Amino acid sequence: MPNRKTLFVVSDIHGHYTLLKEALDAVGFDRENGGHLLVCCGDYFDRGDENVEVLKFFERLDRAVLLRGNHEDMLLKLLLDGKVLDHHRINGTMRTLENFFGKYFIDPVDNSIDFSGHNRTADRLCDFIEHTVNYFETKNYVFVHGWLPSGALTAEARAAASDAAWEKARWIQWSKVYNGQRPLADKTLVCGHAPTFHAVKFDPSRSARCGDIFAVDGLTAIDAGTADSKQINVLVIEDELL
Repeated sequence: MPNRKTLFVVSDIHGHYTLLKEALDAVGFDRENGGHLLVCCGDYFDRGDENVEVLKFFERLDRAVLLRGNHEDMLLKLLLDGKVLDHHRINGTMRTLENFFGKYFIDPVDNSIDFSGHNRTADRLCDFIEHTVNYFETKNYVFVHGWLPSGALTAEARAAASDAAWEKARWIQWSKVYNGQRPLADKTLVCGHAPTFHAVKFDPSRSARCGDIFAVDGLTAIDAGTADSKQINVLVIEDELL
């Protein structure tokens, strides 16, 4: 019998646990239901103030597929290197660290991070990120954060793509590379990273402030621009697992 599941797909939570929980409750997601599978296309943290709660939520899930977003790449590098750079402040990474470690974790002399007394929390965050995956594939869908690596048009090519190629692809905005054609010949690509505000470029009937799911032939973009819209989209689909 085919391993068919109901997939609840979210993306770009950005530290907004309450919005995530409300959105999942509204569509009937049940973590105890063996037929339900939660898929997150990355960017769990930064920008919001409920980063600790977001981590706890995903850690408690028994059935979930957790993709890595570009914000996880930034956070992991900061946790491992300990050096604060300008983009950490711009992209909200510092807000995440304040949630987990308090406000006085930066050495003012060399702009490094002091994890004294918080090594277990740092290890916990690193472990969470290191267990995320580059992409997820079912019979009819491919789930990514930003976009596909160059040339990754077949299942074999996607599996062979390097971690470095996937990291680069996580920064690609769908709205800048989508040209009205199907990205994949045989499956629908589901992505986050770039808010669906940009869909007005392809559908003038949409408002430039609309963060709802944008779905066309072969492409479904689900990032609601949560930090601005205070909205999280949940794509609910049924498909067979591979």
